[in-house]
Amino acid sequence: MTALIAGLARRLISEKLLDHQQAITASANAHKIGTSLAKYLIHEKLLDQRSLALIVADEYGLPILELDAFDPHSCPEKLIDIELIERHQVLPLAVRSSRLTVALSDPGDQIVLDELGFHTGLTVETVVVEQGKLLTAIEDYIQRQGRGYTAIDSASDLGMDNIEIDSNRNQETEEELDSSDETPLVRFINKLLIEAIKVHASDIHFEPYESLYRVRFRIDGVLHEITQPPVKLSTRLASRIKIMAQLDISVKRLPQDGRIRIRLEGNKLIDLRVNILPTLWGEKIVLRILDPMSNKIDIDTLGMETIQKECFSRALRASQGLILITGPTGSGKTSSLYSGLKQLNTTEKNICTVEDPVEINIEGINQLAVNSKAGLTFSCALRSILRQDPDIIMLGEVRDLETAEIVVRAAQTGHLVLTTLHTVSAAASLSRLRSIGIAPYNLAGTVSLIIAQRLARRLCNNCKESIELHEKVLIEQGFDPLQLDTLKLHKAVGCDYCKDGYSGRVGFYEVVPISDCLSRIIMKDGPTSRISEHIKKSGLLSLREAVLLKVAQGLTTLEEANRLT
Repeated sequence: MTALIAGLARRLISEKLLDHQQAITASANAHKIGTSLAKYLIHEKLLDQRSLALIVADEYGLPILELDAFDPHSCPEKLIDIELIERHQVLPLAVRSSRLTVALSDPGDQIVLDELGFHTGLTVETVVVEQGKLLTAIEDYIQRQGRGYTAIDSASDLGMDNIEIDSNRNQETEEELDSSDETPLVRFINKLLIEAIKVHASDIHFEPYESLYRVRFRIDGVLHEITQPPVKLSTRLASRIKIMAQLDISVKRLPQDGRIRIRLEGNKLIDLRVNILPTLWGEKIVLRILDPMSNKIDIDTLGMETIQKECFSRALRASQGLILITGPTGSGKTSSLYSGLKQLNTTEKNICTVEDPVEINIEGINQLAVNSKAGLTFSCALRSILRQDPDIIMLGEVRDLETAEIVVRAAQTGHLVLTTLHTVSAAASLSRLRSIGIAPYNLAGTVSLIIAQRLARRLCNNCKESIELHEKVLIEQGFDPLQLDTLKLHKAVGCDYCKDGYSGRVGFYEVVPISDCLSRIIMKDGPTSRISEHIKKSGLLSLREAVLLKVAQGLTTLEEANRLT
């Protein structure tokens, strides 16, 4: 703050708007009464407001706005407390995506921007206006809004009721939640949760660092910074989230896992998976938002090509075998697993799952969450499940040899088993199981289908634009030369209905049924390169070919294809 005031003082001297002694005296007086140099100069009428606004805007590299040409009725309503607007002399102008634009006469006060960001949960951007015009506009804004507004109303602006924590607590916890000292913090976190749900974020990251604290949303697989609360609030934010997840607020040096269930308008329930990790500068918290619509996903909505969908359905109809779904974290493997289970979920089938944790609840399926602290591991749970005569078993992930051996044995003895691996391709998943310790002959006789997958950001239909690229470039990217005459590519633009030109995600897949020929290659312990070569010769779509097909269909961009493959 001092550096910025000194910088402005020097600038005013160089522009001959103040002499050296006037600048020193004004700076000292401003510091004495606890205000900024710009506000002091305006208050004492030592400078023309127009001239000062131009200098301030140029000094801080900000645009200057003529409020006379701005429509005051377009200002967002009930976003900032009237008390904050009056105290800091700011005027909210517009909200676009997660960014709030405000007008002020003195952008050098970073504390003001931090407080606005904290109370709104938005990234604050500023424009400079003349002080007199700003005060007149603020007075008109307040008269239109009235004085009955409180920060909690901002949640209703999003079209949802204030959230309620849907769990049992004792009276002591209720009192802590209701304490007046925590009220602004409660409002801030509630607003963040509602905003994350509104923009379809999959994760919320609370991240402490030495000199800043930031909150980011993962939207369509990409992290976006949303706000930077004051660093001094990091401990209180962590404690509030721990209370919501019913975790131990006194534990700060060990990781913790929990769950929050919140209730929205119309008794709509949203589950949040909470993970707290102690880091160098405090506790990093990640909230995974479990999509309540996930249990409505089926094979037809995954985005597979017709022949890929038929291969998946055929493998699901088999009475036994092992179906592997592979891909990195966040590639949609869980959705694919549950779409298959949904197709299999009939009264004639006994379906059991072992997960860490259970992410999607489906009636008719026996779901078990592992609990390592209690001794309930994947392998232990699988042994117990096999004694319950299951027809179909779903295992969240194969992580070690013991679990892999039980999975293979179950698939060999009349059970259909679905599970996941973290590998980059279908061929690499076989190598991974061999490296874990599974014999090639067991793999050859057990694995029936391998699906490798990714999720690409889906183009926004409202703003996408057509582009043209040179034929040589398209061929180098992997497009079939025979497609070029009819090929139409699009680019992401960005509008009020999307995030950076994308809205939602679309899956693309490499689906590999284990044929007799491929089974013989596996039996002979063929390397990954030979398995990949055989898959290519079989005419099956690779991940690269599958995503280029989505590009050609106008569902995503070539940039997304290159980012993911």
